[in-house]
Amino acid sequence: MKKSFLVFGIIIISVLALTACAETNTEPIAAIEPASPTAAIAEGRLLPVKWLDQSFILAGKVADVNVNDGDVVNEGDPLASLQPSADAALVLARAEEEVLSAQQALDALKAEADQRLAQAELSVINALEVFESAQAAFDANTSDENKSERDAASAALTLAQDALTRIQQGDGIDPFELSAAEARLASAEAGMASAEAWAAAEDLTASLGGTVMDLSLQPGQMVAAGTPVMVVADISSWIVKTDNLGETQVASITVGDRVEVALDALPDLKLTGEVTNINARYEEKRGDTTYTVTIKVAEIDPRMRWGMTAAIYFEP
Repeated sequence: MKKSFLVFGIIIISVLALTACAETNTEPIAAIEPASPTAAIAEGRLLPVKWLDQSFILAGKVADVNVNDGDVVNEGDPLASLQPSADAALVLARAEEEVLSAQQALDALKAEADQRLAQAELSVINALEVFESAQAAFDANTSDENKSERDAASAALTLAQDALTRIQQGDGIDPFELSAAEARLASAEAGMASAEAWAAAEDLTASLGGTVMDLSLQPGQMVAAGTPVMVVADISSWIVKTDNLGETQVASITVGDRVEVALDALPDLKLTGEVTNINARYEEKRGDTTYTVTIKVAEIDPRMRWGMTAAIYFEP
């Protein structure tokens, strides 16, 4: 009897289990929703809108440093200077002397215009008298000697007349002499400009307005020509550059696109920007083809620093 109850119980349990399985299998399977597209994200660096390294074009010893790190300067402001060069000073002095001499010669040429005109007229009169005398002698005696003297006097008269014509056309100044005097003055002035540029090269002036950074200069220090001694950066606005956008990502980005920028160091700062440039040329990094994209940041915050890491969110 107990055996019969045991078998019956097993049958009941089996039926219930099969019923439960049937109910579970008949429930509808929920459809899997496709993932929504997300914004492209790139990492970049915060940079000043523009900056320039500042360097002397001459080698020498530093005499003065006129700025400190963090100073704001305007374009053309003095930054530093080298000790004066004796050679540069000598060349400049000689150039100034030559300019003065050339100017005096030109002034004298112009001042003597009336006198030169009178002399040219007198030369023609004298040459004409000599020619007339030689012609009369030849008319009296057509010897070879008289002919030669007549021809020489004729040539001298022609030269005197030509000189007078040139001087008359130049208001008393021979154009050839005037051109030579003016050329000498121009050459002297060019030489002085070169000498002044040499002397001026001892002074370092700001090539743009901005903030002085990376100052590595002190009086007495020797510097080489062309070696950067400081940077002047315009931080009146900022840009972000990223060079890790792949070819498939950059294909969906265009100049003018609005983006969001987040700085790792300033997570509370919300920044917006606009794509201003997409490099046409690719770069290859770790086997991937990438393009550099530049974003102009709309906001400014005094806590922003050159080189801060930025995350850029490009909306799909």
